[in-house]
Amino acid sequence: MAKEFHFNWHWDIKSSPEAIWPLASDTNRFNHDTGQPEMEMIDNLMGTKHARLKIPIIKIEWEEEPFEWTYPHSFGIVRRYLKGPLDEMRVQVNLDPSPDGGTHITYQTWITTGNLLAQVGVPFAIGVVAKSRFEKVFRLYDRIANRGSMLVESARPRGLSVSGRARFRSQSEAVISQGTDPELVHRLEGFLNQADELSMQRIRLYALADIWKVNRRAVLETFLRATRAGMMDMYWDLLCPSCRGISEGHTNLAEVHGKSHCGTCRIDFTVNFDHNIEVVFRPNASVVKIDYVAAFCVGSPQMQPHVFMSQTISALHPLPVPLQLEAGRYTLRASNAPGSLSLYADADGDDKLDIRATQFGFPAEGGHVSLHPTLNLINATEADSTFTLERTAWSDQAATAADVTTLQVFRDLFATEVVRAGEEISIGSVVLMFTDLRDSTRMYRKIGDASAFGRVREHFEILEEAIAREGGGIVKTMGDAVMATFRQPISALKAVWKAQTLIAERGEPMLWLKVGLHKGPCIVVNLNDRLDYFGSTVNMTARLPGFSKGGELIFTETFYEDPEVRDFISRNIPPSALTKFTGDLKGFDEPFTMWRLRV
Repeated sequence: MAKEFHFNWHWDIKSSPEAIWPLASDTNRFNHDTGQPEMEMIDNLMGTKHARLKIPIIKIEWEEEPFEWTYPHSFGIVRRYLKGPLDEMRVQVNLDPSPDGGTHITYQTWITTGNLLAQVGVPFAIGVVAKSRFEKVFRLYDRIANRGSMLVESARPRGLSVSGRARFRSQSEAVISQGTDPELVHRLEGFLNQADELSMQRIRLYALADIWKVNRRAVLETFLRATRAGMMDMYWDLLCPSCRGISEGHTNLAEVHGKSHCGTCRIDFTVNFDHNIEVVFRPNASVVKIDYVAAFCVGSPQMQPHVFMSQTISALHPLPVPLQLEAGRYTLRASNAPGSLSLYADADGDDKLDIRATQFGFPAEGGHVSLHPTLNLINATEADSTFTLERTAWSDQAATAADVTTLQVFRDLFATEVVRAGEEISIGSVVLMFTDLRDSTRMYRKIGDASAFGRVREHFEILEEAIAREGGGIVKTMGDAVMATFRQPISALKAVWKAQTLIAERGEPMLWLKVGLHKGPCIVVNLNDRLDYFGSTVNMTARLPGFSKGGELIFTETFYEDPEVRDFISRNIPPSALTKFTGDLKGFDEPFTMWRLRV
């Protein structure tokens, strides 16, 4: 006869629900840290996962419905066992804020089993052993969250071996000699010495930089140099645009295709340089040997941090869901309703909102909600439906392929890292710069080839240094001209402004830059074994310097609309130096609005 056991544990910790959530809701890490055995996924059909434990003798398999959660206060899961001593297990975790700013944790487990041996063993195995381990790990997470280190240090640090530490320090000399801050190298050594296997298997360096409270680009450049020195390995992970899980992982960019498939969502998608490709790192085996990439849970809220809520609602039933949101745009979906509903959250929004999902979809208009709203979700369909609320913006802790390949450090150290020949991968937004020199031919005739070439080479060096300092990279040079790329318009503006100032200080004959700046979508291609860009954004930017008389920047309305660009101009440049005009670009039918800025 089946018997149900109910375990109800309570702990109080110092960290807030928001601080402990990334650790507590990462059930893969939690299962690892509490000593659970490894598992493997057998199948994933329409969100229902079929998995088994990787243990000898006893076969344990189960089907698992998707996690339900509401950030940052609760999550739960149901497992129905197909093989093994248990019939069903349900887990529900609540993280309630305490008056003193901490969190009251309620951890409940329901276990049903008809196995007599299990009925004898469950009270001790779960009620005593598991309770002690779980509390120990929550206390550890509390200390980590209070230090602000998040996932850096965990329950089972490996530590660098004697040989690994010696190799790291030997290779770090080359990294520091290239201009890396020695303090960042010291921090990296400390991380590798304290982190466990899960922390090192997929290092998201922007998250690491935020934990260290240092500049993200400095950390990215440190990891790139460390990779070239042999201390780290670099991977290109393809992320599904729906669940944002990893659909593919590659050791070099040439393996990446423009199309991919997500087995979890069962969808094909087009790969995008600034959305779908995340660059992550792992220690080289000569420094720290990681033998395996283990899985301890098939799903968790932390695997989809952009999803603030996931709740299954019975057919023809409502469910009020109190939420804690960040300001910004969200998308609400339901598994049995077509389409989606757009929501915008800020301090002035509604505190309560009724939302009905039918077989025909959602209301035509979106909603405006507060940062702590209660959504009354109504499932007006005739089947159970899972409602998910997703943050529209992609996580800004992902170092994308667009971020990495823009850097001059990457182009210098990894010149052979290119997309495969014939492959075209889109990039949603890139800032391009084209420069040329005014009257360079006349200068060659006036001062001679050798002297003129020296001045031109000097101007290239100044440009490259200024571009690299602002996080950009030179794509190629063409005679006296330069094509460069940046992630942000303000970086391009600052780089060329500084470069022209330095070039002007070098004396006679005066060199004047003609510069074009534009922002837009492109196609990333392999041109002559070099990462290059193709498309109308490139063609337009290349034609802009033709409108400059030298010492003038020509940029498009799209570039000028950037708030940081306008702020920089208003604070540093007199209004008389900026003029607006309309011109025709060769190859484009319509005239374009452009801006001329005199340096």
